[in-house]
Amino acid sequence: MEALMTLVPSATRTRVLLTRGKDTLLKAHLPPLSSLRHREAAKRLLEALSLWMGERLCVALYAAKPENCFEYDLTDELGVGARSLYYAVEVLGPRRPRGRRRGGDGPPADQLPLVAKPGGAL
Repeated sequence: MEALMTLVPSATRTRVLLTRGKDTLLKAHLPPLSSLRHREAAKRLLEALSLWMGERLCVALYAAKPENCFEYDLTDELGVGARSLYYAVEVLGPRRPRGRRRGGDGPPADQLPLVAKPGGAL
């Protein structure tokens, strides 16, 4: 089973969740992207985790304005997810707060509907 990373940037923090199947491998609350001092920090984090895991990461990016993630190499100028040898970013739009979505809280991180296949080709 391949690793799935979920990134949820906001104005106050960036939430990170790395899972493999039902196992949570990493859960973190990092400073917001806007506070990064090096524009490649997010990209390097994804590359490092990919190398650690020994596989290409499938990254689900929940961003209110995906085009703003271009500055951090997570998307292109139009807000389309970045692809590399180490990761494939799928932009899924903003996550709704828990309890405010019709029909429940939505799918857990290990059941996200991704177009990019984990470990798949570009």
